Amino acid sequence: DEALPARLLVKTANAFAALECRSQPKFVEHFLRHIEHRIEELDAELCCMVSALFVANYMCDALRRAFLKRCAETQAGFHNGDYELRNLACTELVLRKEHHSLLASLPAYVGRYLEKVRQHATFDKWGSVTLPPPVAPDGPKGAHKTDMSTSLLHKASTARGGPRADVFGSDMHRDVSACLTHLGIEHENGVLCGPFLLDIVALDMVNPAKRIVYEVNSPHHYYEGTDTLTAEKRLRHRMLSRLGQKLHMVDASAWRVLTAAQKMTFLLKLQQEQQEANTREAKQQAAANAMRAPLPSLRPDMMKKPEAFKLKSIRDLSAPIRVPVPPSR
Repeated sequence: DEALPARLLVKTANAFAALECRSQPKFVEHFLRHIEHRIEELDAELCCMVSALFVANYMCDALRRAFLKRCAETQAGFHNGDYELRNLACTELVLRKEHHSLLASLPAYVGRYLEKVRQHATFDKWGSVTLPPPVAPDGPKGAHKTDMSTSLLHKASTARGGPRADVFGSDMHRDVSACLTHLGIEHENGVLCGPFLLDIVALDMVNPAKRIVYEVNSPHHYYEGTDTLTAEKRLRHRMLSRLGQKLHMVDASAWRVLTAAQKMTFLLKLQQEQQEANTREAKQQAAANAMRAPLPSLRPDMMKKPEAFKLKSIRDLSAPIRVPVPPSR
């Protein structure tokens, strides 16, 4: 039998989606049909391995429907006590935001399963969040993914600092955070937003009720030798925008050529521009609220006394009406 094992088939599918291999449409169509034909071979563990990127950007509707049915049948993510729902929580968000017609056509038991995934991700939060892609696989050069997982546990734990803990996705992320700290801008690294972690959320120093979100596009977030963001990063940006987040990009190409002083100036300018935009928005909102405000109540002494009711003649509105009296008998 020359067919790929099911686990290797899933890894291949994830790799195709990550690399956006679409140069041969006929091969892609045959590959998707092959997975659909072998969908019964996917157990709960393998369903959890399928990336949200493959489901969102690579699958056709027929394969999405078959895959979701298989996930519901095997209760993927709930088959053991680990509740490995990182990929499935992101998949559920993508389908809910971008594939409404597909969700409406699914069987009822699949809809109940997706709602179960959503509710568990909302309850579990940190355990279902999608980790940023590591700079390199864990090995002799470091254990970046393990370090991120440990930082995430520290952030979720109230015993180890709670929300004050930081989750860094790269060295460039640490550098940007250090510059903001040097400028005296209060911020937090790794803030929960749906199944994602926002890189940096800074406090608007002029409008404390507002937040400014910085998205750090590190060198490993681009395809090698290009200025094109990876498909996974672009999917993240799209979903965060659909969740209502306005991202302020800090790109590696612009960051690497700056000196330490220029980095401070760059971030300070970005911060001030957004603070000014937030101030203008607040003023416009205040003006709109003032226009919608009810009229002030009148004082009793300013109110006119009601006039007695008097019938008027049609010919002369100033004269009282004359009612003819019938002749007496």
